[in-house]
Amino acid sequence: MDGLGMWVAGMAVVSGFGMTVAASQWWSTSIVSVLWVLPLWAVLYCLIERLVLKSFGTSWAWNLVIAVPRLALSLAIALVVGLPMSQVIYSGSINDELSKTTTTRIHQATNDITHLYDAKIGAAQNEIAVVQRKQANLEQQVTNGKFLSECEAGMPSCSQTHKTGCGPYCKRDARRAATAAAALKSARPQFAATITADRQQIAIWRASETSQIAKRVAAIKADRDFLARQAALDRVEKASPAVTKYVEFFLAFLIAIDLVAIVLKLTHLLSTGGAYERSAAALRASDLVEVHRLQERATVLTKRITLQARAAEREDELTIRGEVTERPEEEPPPPAERSSRRPALGGLAAAGPVGD
Repeated sequence: MDGLGMWVAGMAVVSGFGMTVAASQWWSTSIVSVLWVLPLWAVLYCLIERLVLKSFGTSWAWNLVIAVPRLALSLAIALVVGLPMSQVIYSGSINDELSKTTTTRIHQATNDITHLYDAKIGAAQNEIAVVQRKQANLEQQVTNGKFLSECEAGMPSCSQTHKTGCGPYCKRDARRAATAAAALKSARPQFAATITADRQQIAIWRASETSQIAKRVAAIKADRDFLARQAALDRVEKASPAVTKYVEFFLAFLIAIDLVAIVLKLTHLLSTGGAYERSAAALRASDLVEVHRLQERATVLTKRITLQARAAEREDELTIRGEVTERPEEEPPPPAERSSRRPALGGLAAAGPVGD
């Protein structure tokens, strides 16, 4: 393995490690659980580099066509690997920013949920208070009516007529007490049902409020995936512009180190004039010469066989029509001529030299 191959192998391992770190950040898991990414990406990286480096030739236009997609791939690799690794580098600041954001979001979510259920619970409690006031008012009317009726009947000092006995005022107050008692008796079941239903609904709402707050808090605390960490890194960059410069420098460094093999290859082509590529092109051209020779030989043999077949066909046709009465008997060729004559259908001609 030459120096360029060793560099590609080393970069495959480094890039594989970076991709492993990136995968652990994407899936919010430990590096150990995604170590299988390292050999997989290393092999894929080597195959891509070998394909690109072997595709360079002596044409600068073709080399440019190959280099531009490779440059785009380097930019993509830098973004895919560089951003997660930047999150690892600034993990302390990111965790602090996430803690602040989490606390703020929890307070906001708790206040929103509490405000929603407090409004419902407050309405139910107001309804209970209204029902209780109505019940207390009826009870007070019954108590007052009975007291005034008894006062009119038995206490001259309390009676408006200053006489004992149940007179008109006594009967009036007694009717009022009876009316209030009847209304209270009629409304008491409805009052009790309303109060019970409201209290049950309040209990349900309080349980729902507690459950929703707990779920929301758990969801907020668990929101620490790649996008959340990247958003936290963006806030850190806004707070400290130096972090932005370092991240940009780190991405540029990854792009530059990934393009070293391509730069070395292009420098070699420029300095040597592409001697190896020209030699390889010449060898391929030599192979094409032999291929061309075989193709032309096959063409000649095909035409010869076709002509012989047509001549035999015409001769058979004339014989059938009677135009040829007798075929002259051919003398056997001498041994030397027989040995140098080609086969009729080219069966053994393929084994002879091309110029025969």
